[in-house]
Amino acid sequence: MPAPRKHPRSFDEEAARAGISSRIAIGVRPIRVKRIVGSAGKAGTLDADFRPLGHGPAQGHYTTIYRLMKAGTVFPEITVYQIGNRYFVIDGHTRVAAARAAGIEFIDANVTECLPRKEGDVNLTFYARREFERDTGLEGVRLTAPWRYHLLHRHVEGYRLYLERSTDRDVSLTEAARIWYRSQYSPTLMEIRRRRLTSTGGGRTAGDVYTDILKAWAEREGLVVSLREMLDQYDRQTRGARSTLQRAKRVVTDVMDASLPKVIPQLTKPTPADFAKTDVEAELAEDSPSS
Repeated sequence: MPAPRKHPRSFDEEAARAGISSRIAIGVRPIRVKRIVGSAGKAGTLDADFRPLGHGPAQGHYTTIYRLMKAGTVFPEITVYQIGNRYFVIDGHTRVAAARAAGIEFIDANVTECLPRKEGDVNLTFYARREFERDTGLEGVRLTAPWRYHLLHRHVEGYRLYLERSTDRDVSLTEAARIWYRSQYSPTLMEIRRRRLTSTGGGRTAGDVYTDILKAWAEREGLVVSLREMLDQYDRQTRGARSTLQRAKRVVTDVMDASLPKVIPQLTKPTPADFAKTDVEAELAEDSPSS
């Protein structure tokens, strides 16, 4: 297991590794605090949580900002570079440190996106995501391979044609994507998460499982089955492999349980927000865009 980082990531190092070729001003938008992983210029002067090192005036400034943020004070947006799904702070390090300490999930940021060369699997995934978001207007669809975005793009286009036939009117891709996301994608992802299904194709997110199911669905030409039926079949096919592992885990768990106190706090049921955080963590487990 790698040692915990002592400082945020360096933007210059990550940009050099990714081979950044251009930058695009995106503007102000909310971003996940958890995706802010580095600094442009101050990485060596901060700890891993973006707090200033030492005991000088910077520490007092951090304490003041933290207290104001906890009290509900609204601050100006921070300024960041974006590489892939990660952000690097240009201005606003103290606000990021305070937001992390206060447990704030989103923070407003003025974003400049840095585009890497179109080489390497991670970079190709990055460009596939950009193309999917541009064409569909959907953000937050987290997949870990280019082919998954291409497959989902074709799926949404097919759903658009279905809507046109069923409503007898023209439907734009962005309109179809919004309806599909709300009525098809989100409910299916919740079911995937509820059943704790994992990808059979090397993916890490619930969206990856969705595209695994779509791929299997596309390979069954001529068979009229619903997406729900394909999900059930995917569940049955993967359950056998999971049950073998679960039996092994159960033996270990029984041994561990024997050594635990008889009364333990009841575990809370995971929420949709917990599942979303799990997806973010899975996506951040990827390498940064690189050459």
